[in-house]
Amino acid sequence: MPLLRTGQSRNLRKHITALGLSLGLLAGGCGAMAQLPAKLQAGYQAQRSYEAGLERYNTKNYAGAIAHLQRALALEPTFDDAEAYLAWSFYYTARYTEATRHFRQALLRQPRWEGLYDGLGWSRYRVGRYHIALEAFQQALALDPGYRDAAVGLAYSLFELGRYAEALPRLERLTRDGEGSPFRRPAPDLENVRSRYAWVLFYVGDFERARTQFAQGIAARPDWYGLYNGLGWACLKLGDRPRARQSFQRALQLKPDLADAQEGLRLAGP
Repeated sequence: MPLLRTGQSRNLRKHITALGLSLGLLAGGCGAMAQLPAKLQAGYQAQRSYEAGLERYNTKNYAGAIAHLQRALALEPTFDDAEAYLAWSFYYTARYTEATRHFRQALLRQPRWEGLYDGLGWSRYRVGRYHIALEAFQQALALDPGYRDAAVGLAYSLFELGRYAEALPRLERLTRDGEGSPFRRPAPDLENVRSRYAWVLFYVGDFERARTQFAQGIAARPDWYGLYNGLGWACLKLGDRPRARQSFQRALQLKPDLADAQEGLRLAGP
């Protein structure tokens, strides 16, 4: 889940007054609250709603987070941190169109916030808008070249666009980089990256290395049918029909309706 960086300090300075007032409000109760100007009351309530939303977000209660973060924005429409976390909450509930809208809205005010471009990229990626996703990830990386999550998204977008030669060195590097940055949304599972890397090797015709990568993936994730399917195809290309059959059979044990493995098993022969 994302931790905020570029936009955070500027945005939260707008809410220091509301935070500073909280102790006085707690001591003075409703009477003290009623004496505040309406703008400060709204700022205080927006901050409280944001904090409640953030608490739910951090426990992966995204539906609850959405309700509180929307209230924070209704009270203060330029609360950029609330907008960012609301966008990610929509993303994690697979409401990608709404996520995109809020990422874009926040970017109007924070055009140099790399995490917003990353979120926009993933939201577009999930609905198959790979060209737009690619542009967003490129913008994130222009602001922070070490942004691993955006680098993964960029490589995945290139893969989906069939630009395998461009994706290959990026995925190879990502398999060596280890886990994601501690500053932002954790990068996708390293084994997912390795799987894409293996498939890219296959598509560019490097079947030996693809076979090695699929086999290594299976050692880490023995329940992943896609890796067995990939191993089967790599073995088939290398003429190792017995191992190809074995791999396709295992893939079909895990996912009986996998048409690609069914075709591979047919080609591997009896």
